Amino acid sequence: MKRFLYLWLWLWCGTAFAAPALWLAQKGEQQFWLFGSVHIADERLKTLPSPVTQALSNSELLLLEVDPLKMNASSFAHVLTPGTDWQHRLGTPLADELEQAVTTSGHAMLQQLPPWFAALQLTQLKAQELGFHSRQGVDMQLRLLARQQSVPVAGLEQPTLVMELLASLHERGLERDFVSHSLLEMAQLQSHLDRLLTTWLDGDEQALLALLQEEQSPALTRFIEHELLEKRNRLWLQRLEQLNPQQAFIVVGALHLYGEQGLISLLENAGYTLSKVKDKSVY
Repeated sequence: MKRFLYLWLWLWCGTAFAAPALWLAQKGEQQFWLFGSVHIADERLKTLPSPVTQALSNSELLLLEVDPLKMNASSFAHVLTPGTDWQHRLGTPLADELEQAVTTSGHAMLQQLPPWFAALQLTQLKAQELGFHSRQGVDMQLRLLARQQSVPVAGLEQPTLVMELLASLHERGLERDFVSHSLLEMAQLQSHLDRLLTTWLDGDEQALLALLQEEQSPALTRFIEHELLEKRNRLWLQRLEQLNPQQAFIVVGALHLYGEQGLISLLENAGYTLSKVKDKSVY
């Protein structure tokens, strides 16, 4: 189940932990720099490395999964349907466990939210308590630097897309599984965050992917692979074709880069030549 927790950490804390390799995609006169980012971090990532800032300086456009400065509660309020009937949606034991976690957190207002979103918020709040914040993530740092340098920024998808997909957990019969495992992993969040960030900083792609392949729910695995990864990757490639920039810096999460349906393969299939700018971690 750890894979879903790790995926959440880059989807929501904006949604990725990725070995920090910097790639270059070229086709004709087009050049795209591609970087696997981490969306939340502690003080270890308080500055951006020079290869990353240089890629931004060489770009006419910064492309993020979503523009973090355009994300706000009102933009996805329509997916947060009232969630007060936790007993019906989760069953009594799990509903009681979630309610207890909310009470312990001191954020009683979470009880008015759908169970999946309450569990999401609890994990985010716990990460912040442990010193992991989105303001120290690569995405937010790059977004602010782009504004300083007057580099345009665009999202590869609508800010509401991931929230709408996660809101479908209930109708897909996956909400109980998600809430249950989220609560289970909360107690180990510190060790998971430290382990992931250390692996990311080491630039060890194989070790990172091994972490993301630990045991999990088969149904959630299918949801992750088809809905949250593969479909969004193809959507992003279409968006890139529509924008058609000559030089762009694309910053997304780790699992979006690799595999047959990853962005690296999709770009290669579209006629781009992919190469690593650096053969080791840029940090």
